[in-house]
Amino acid sequence: MKQFIVGLAISVVALWLAFKDMDWGAFKEALSQGNIVWIVVASVVLLSAVPLRGIRWQIFLNPIKSVPVRLTTEATIVGYFGNNALPFRLGEILRSYFVAREARAPLTQVFGTVLVERVVDMITVLVLLVLLPFVGAVPDALRLPILWVVIICIVLAIVTVWLARRTDGIPFIKGRLKPVLDNLQLGFTSLRQGRHYVVLLLTTVGVWVVYLMNIYIAQYAMGLELSIAESYLVLVTTTLVLLVPAAPGFVGTFHAAVILAFVNVLSADLARAQAIAVVLHAIGFIPYTIIGAIIYFRSHLRLREVRAQKWEPGTEADQ
Repeated sequence: MKQFIVGLAISVVALWLAFKDMDWGAFKEALSQGNIVWIVVASVVLLSAVPLRGIRWQIFLNPIKSVPVRLTTEATIVGYFGNNALPFRLGEILRSYFVAREARAPLTQVFGTVLVERVVDMITVLVLLVLLPFVGAVPDALRLPILWVVIICIVLAIVTVWLARRTDGIPFIKGRLKPVLDNLQLGFTSLRQGRHYVVLLLTTVGVWVVYLMNIYIAQYAMGLELSIAESYLVLVTTTLVLLVPAAPGFVGTFHAAVILAFVNVLSADLARAQAIAVVLHAIGFIPYTIIGAIIYFRSHLRLREVRAQKWEPGTEADQ
């Protein structure tokens, strides 16, 4: 509960900072200049990242259970729905249970593969940050956050390699917690699948290219003329803010990051920056939430089922 309150407070403050100087007339005019056709195109492009993530997650799950891409794709978008509608990033647990229930796989091990996926994303962020100076000057406002993210990603990379190489669980841990952690560690063994490295690389690169093209198309739809390099800067800025605790859907923090990038770095006027922040957030939030909710309710999945799980090692999710 404390984490939720902190995240909510951060989102409220971020929303206030982002929109406290709003000129409603200029904001509405900036929104009216948006091309709805290109906004829809940007949304469709963003949705194409979901099956790419589904393919990658299926590979991570292979050592545990062979599952179809359809299942991992549906579970991924259910996870987005959970993260947008529920506190504490419960979407990650929700999608883990979705796969565990449908595939009759151990829930703890499935969740371990979700952790692997997030670590791979963090390492990808590190690569994005390393490349940032080559596409333009690093803004002063991003220097300290970038330093911390680089440190965190390096530590995560070292821990990930260590966990992937281990064959006898996690040492130094005893008692009832050890079997649970050992099951989580099994998810990291998926990184040993050398024959799948090319597909993992291609899907990971594909996901982030999709994110970049979404920003590029969305800003074009709003009448801006950013280059790919400038769109890349916006991508890095918005990705960094996802590490900050926030309300569900990253409301407020996402908007503040977009406005920071457009106003302080790209010299856009405030009203247009506020409009593009609202549009960019809506492009991801609305389709993911609606489609995820449809799959969630159609599958008769219920949050109370997830809460009832005891996360016992080696056991399958309740049917």
